[in-house]
Amino acid sequence: MFKNLIPKEEKYFEDFKEMISYIEEMAMHTHKLFSMKEVDKDLLLKIKPLEKRCDEVSSKIIKRLNKTFITPFDREDIFLLIKKLDDISDMLLAASRRVDTFNVTKKIKYTDSLSSIVHQQIKELGIAVNDLKTKHINECKAVKDLEGEADKIYQQAMKELFEEEKDAIALIKKK
Repeated sequence: MFKNLIPKEEKYFEDFKEMISYIEEMAMHTHKLFSMKEVDKDLLLKIKPLEKRCDEVSSKIIKRLNKTFITPFDREDIFLLIKKLDDISDMLLAASRRVDTFNVTKKIKYTDSLSSIVHQQIKELGIAVNDLKTKHINECKAVKDLEGEADKIYQQAMKELFEEEKDAIALIKKK
């Protein structure tokens, strides 16, 4: 009865949507990066600012979380969600930075397939994040199914890489 009298902070949902939109854009650029025959270093320059925006949104949510009395759902769950989303943005940035660090100039076999799956998973997460307010989340199964598909491709890619690549440095770069 009294729960309806105390206002809840609803801006979290907007922030979740903002953060996942940056992550989706990062995933799109990462997929383009790993799908091109020749690596386009300009795509690398587009990913870092998006990750920085994710960090800013994450920081904003955590500050609000520390000030808000009643949250739309459990504060530990909000913190965990933000932490996981931030981890995804960090991993996308790290993957794209490795292209630059290892001076990869040409497409590596299977990277287009794997980056496509990651992009699709993030789209599904975006749908789930947008559905948080209504609590009708069915996309988690799709993400899990895509993970299984990616695991199979990764296993095949590693098998072929170790069978075919004889140059140790090239093997390390491609791995």
